[in-house]
Amino acid sequence: MKDYNWNTIEKYFAGDLTPSELAAFETLLKNGKDFKEVVELYQDIENTLTSRVTNMQEENDLRNTLEDLGKIHIKKETTKTAKVFKLKPYIKYVVAASLVLFATLFYLNNSNTGLYADFAKHPNLDLVVRGNTNAHEVNAQKAFNAKNYALAEQELSILLAADSTKVELQLYLAISLMEQNKFVLAESILEKIKNGNSIYKNKAIWNLALCKLKQKDFKACKQILKTLPKEAEDYETAQKLLHKL
Repeated sequence: MKDYNWNTIEKYFAGDLTPSELAAFETLLKNGKDFKEVVELYQDIENTLTSRVTNMQEENDLRNTLEDLGKIHIKKETTKTAKVFKLKPYIKYVVAASLVLFATLFYLNNSNTGLYADFAKHPNLDLVVRGNTNAHEVNAQKAFNAKNYALAEQELSILLAADSTKVELQLYLAISLMEQNKFVLAESILEKIKNGNSIYKNKAIWNLALCKLKQKDFKACKQILKTLPKEAEDYETAQKLLHKL
């Protein structure tokens, strides 16, 4: 039985094998049951990674772990051209262990991903009073409360250009940016509010934690949550989030 490495399987699915290599590969695929299982496992994992895994580090970790699992039952040999593996009868155990590993990683990843949606309950923006004729205030309020964060960002920026001292507008601008994944700018605004003395100081801390949560930086999120004082409006909610992280 001819030996193949993981790179050969990758080239097969990418269509990069030469005609002679492809013919030899397909012959082995047809006649080698164990080899076919490896190829099918590779295809299943690649398909699932493409559609489900968005965090590049998790994908790299998964690939490295699968390779380590393979080393348990797959003997590697070095030739002049490449490192190859020989399949052993234990391949079914490698396949099963690999799929269990992926399912576990996928569950952990998605269980934390949903936390942001559960906890990012932003209060409505309330700028408009009866008789208000400021179109940008009206538009900013409507846009933010309708979750049209791109338009809210645009209108809030116009209002702040006219008066940059309004901290409430700064806070809602930061939230609008966070919802659009513009984390660097959002965090810079929130840090400024947090370090100030306005009534929105604690709201800035809470939203900084949410910023980290949305980026899946759970360690930083926990550290920020622990700085929220007990008198903060979001303190109890922060404790619930800490318990889930």
